[in-house]
Amino acid sequence: MEAAGEPQEESLAVSESKPRSAGRWCWPLILFSIIPLGWILGNVHGVDEVTDSETGAAVNPAELAMLKMQGQVVIASQRFEPDTVELMLDDLSKMASSPGAMAALALIENFVLPESDRAGETFKKLPADKMPVTAGLVEKAISSGLSDEERVQLQGIFGEWFAGLPPGEGGTESPEAVLIRSRSIAIFLVGSILFLCAFAGLVAGAVLVIIHGTRMRSGLKVNALSVAGPQNGVYLECFALYLGLMSIGVVVADFFHFSVAIVASVGAVILPFIWPFIRKVSWSEFRTHIGWHRGKGIFREIGAGIIGYFGVLSIASIGITLTGILIYISTRFADDAAAVGPEPHPIVGWIFEGSLSAKLACLFLASVFAPFFEETFFRGMFHRHLRGRFSFLIAALIGGLIFAVLHPQGVYAVPALASMGVGFALIREWRDSLIAPMVAHAINNGVLVFALWAVL
Repeated sequence: MEAAGEPQEESLAVSESKPRSAGRWCWPLILFSIIPLGWILGNVHGVDEVTDSETGAAVNPAELAMLKMQGQVVIASQRFEPDTVELMLDDLSKMASSPGAMAALALIENFVLPESDRAGETFKKLPADKMPVTAGLVEKAISSGLSDEERVQLQGIFGEWFAGLPPGEGGTESPEAVLIRSRSIAIFLVGSILFLCAFAGLVAGAVLVIIHGTRMRSGLKVNALSVAGPQNGVYLECFALYLGLMSIGVVVADFFHFSVAIVASVGAVILPFIWPFIRKVSWSEFRTHIGWHRGKGIFREIGAGIIGYFGVLSIASIGITLTGILIYISTRFADDAAAVGPEPHPIVGWIFEGSLSAKLACLFLASVFAPFFEETFFRGMFHRHLRGRFSFLIAALIGGLIFAVLHPQGVYAVPALASMGVGFALIREWRDSLIAPMVAHAINNGVLVFALWAVL
């Protein structure tokens, strides 16, 4: 990224006197891209029911990861709030929507309340005829305990943590039981401290956002992003090409070969940076308008990103609250409580079952690749276009909603994710340079990945 200079201002002035309207194909392509294509294609082809094999049941790693995280909280609660364990297990049972997850839940219930028949009742819900290997291991685990060989077999199905839950043969406590309990308590305590720190950061961020807004209204502060004059429709075209190529690649690959999606994804990243030259937009104008410059200096922008992240937390708290309300209302009317709530992101499963190299790859994707490209396309190109036509709030909400819908966590996560998009857009307004929102985005994703890494 390079600093913007005086010659660039002349270039911008010339360009803004001759605005280019976006192609009429842009919004139809964007709207097509936010259709839940994965869900539609899954229903068109049908979803195979979980079946067993010689190595056990096919289970969703992300679902197992979520059960493990919540299971550790339940185990820790036995030490601090034993009266709440039954209620927490009731909530945990709502997360187990597949046969594989129900089998894993039975292992947790038997570990937490071995004298209760909860695990046995959960086991009765399993389609044992379709998953005989897994069902046989789980039944033996909750009735009489497992041998070392059986424990290794269970580990191959559910992973090391779940394999450490069942007692040994004859009902003797699992050799991993003490470690599982102590680690769960440690995670619970550290997590509580981090939650308090996050809450303090949220409050500090809210104060900073209020102060900034007050100074803006009084005229003492001016945001760095300038949207004076007619805006260039080329930026909307670039954004539409990015989303459209991705979505078209998913559809075509579903009917032909997965390599089509890879080629389309590469094209979706490259073509939007070639398109401005086709549309006769200079490089200096392009990179300046989308925020690819140093702003007031790289280190000052990095610092602004760190500070701005606390503001993002405060704005995200609004969306998280709305997500909680949406879940609460849905549970009052839903026939299947297990279907209520955000879907786990696939990266959760990758971290749960991945090697060290896989976890490092997840960290790179989440805290480097995603912040760089998502901020470039959403807060750089798309927000720049929207701000030429709407107020900040409307532009940020439109960008935030599309940003949220495109994530795989489902409709219940939309308010929380959209509010984070609004927070990143606010940082873009404040600084203009994308360095700060990229840093805030990277901090958010990096913290989440490290937390998952530690817990899983």
